[in-house]
Amino acid sequence: MKRRNENEREASVIGIIALAALVLLSSCSGGGSSGGGATTTTASSPVITTGTMTTGSVIVNGVRFTADSGATIRVDDNPGRPETELRDGMQVKVKGQINDDRITGRFETVEAEPEVRGKLTSLGTGSFAVNGQIVYVDDSTVFEDRIAGVFSAITFTALGNANEVEVHGGRDDQGRVRATRVERRDDSPLDEVKGTISTVPNGATFTLTNGTISITVSYGTATITPAGATLSQGDFVQVHGSFSAGTFTASLINREDLEDAEFEPTEGQEFEVEGHINGFTAHPGEFQVEGRTVRTTLSTRFEGGSSADLDNNVKVEAEGHLSIGALVADKIKFKSAQVRIEALATAIDTTARTVTVMGRTVQANDLTRFDDALNTITANTDRVEVRAYVDKAGTIIAIRLKKVGGGSDALQAPVSAKNATAKTLTLLDGGNAIAVSLSGTPEDHFLNYVHAPIGSVAFFGAVTPASGTTAGTLVKVKGTFSAGSITGTEAELEN
Repeated sequence: MKRRNENEREASVIGIIALAALVLLSSCSGGGSSGGGATTTTASSPVITTGTMTTGSVIVNGVRFTADSGATIRVDDNPGRPETELRDGMQVKVKGQINDDRITGRFETVEAEPEVRGKLTSLGTGSFAVNGQIVYVDDSTVFEDRIAGVFSAITFTALGNANEVEVHGGRDDQGRVRATRVERRDDSPLDEVKGTISTVPNGATFTLTNGTISITVSYGTATITPAGATLSQGDFVQVHGSFSAGTFTASLINREDLEDAEFEPTEGQEFEVEGHINGFTAHPGEFQVEGRTVRTTLSTRFEGGSSADLDNNVKVEAEGHLSIGALVADKIKFKSAQVRIEALATAIDTTARTVTVMGRTVQANDLTRFDDALNTITANTDRVEVRAYVDKAGTIIAIRLKKVGGGSDALQAPVSAKNATAKTLTLLDGGNAIAVSLSGTPEDHFLNYVHAPIGSVAFFGAVTPASGTTAGTLVKVKGTFSAGSITGTEAELEN
């Protein structure tokens, strides 16, 4: 009898342990499954994310999403599409689960839609127009031909006026399309354009506006979806039809807020959005990214830049949670490391649109914002501040440029090399590399990313030089630039 009681007690204990393990396993799994339908023990949470994708399976904002059991894919409003139709550079919305490793997840639904599609006109050196919309490309834009459904890589120089192109991307604060993908097609699809209805629809026409760009839409015979939807001033829509002589004749209009309701996060849910900043005034504060309100706080972390680099037209990825209609950002990641140079301008070329500062050539383009025009800057007299990034070819591209007064020279850039013993750094790389000596910098002038003194040992211990595809730690140094190098008086970690 005694042995039986012991066995019963032992069995009871084992049963309790097994039940607890089952409950723990269920809670850790996030209720999800892998692409094959098998149960996974990886902890995860619901997420909505929007941005530019790369294939393998669906990689968005640094997270690789694989198909969950029963996953669905919509491409340009066509449901049930295969994953092979999702291409590099497409703008997508993803609903699914993100794992606690923050780099993997599972998608339940993916939707890919172009920003504009139609005949290419006004081809320039880095821009063109489609349906009255201005499109700009850069070194990250993906170009492909789609001939008889088969894709092949092309370059910008292969494009020509009257080509039928489908453009994916986002809008900057002036309504210009910043293309992430340009696909040349041979199947004469319907023209498309997205935008906000800016006038009261009168049953025949309305004005569609993106920033400063507006076109007239004739919609008297168009079908409006979802069924039963109506059109009002302020609605964000996708219009299908044909564009000619400044007017878009619509055959189909999608109310995007209604059609994409499943991609609306719930209160408190994790949410990510990628795009160009619009409406920025100050940090902490609010601004728009792809039509979403993003709120930064004193707790927001920054990667690839600092709060001082927040500005209109800068491309970022915002990660956080939805709170009362806004994405409260836990982290803001700059899509290109933010380079800042403040020093004497030693050469100006208004024809080539370049300025030489710290001995490095900085290239301006049609997207550069000039607080002071190049022809108002005097070489070897005026000091300038340049906000920039380095493209894949190693060219420093100016985002914003202005004249500044006196003060220390300053450089913010990724670290490409360090010597903790000698207290030296190299910022930037290749032909742009600039050596920095911090051997004479006071210990309390080595700062962390919240501007607190940490000393040289901790500072150099926190610095990681660039390696392969890994970006180097972003550092800002102040001091004096002379003879090709900087003698630093202060050094600060920026992320």
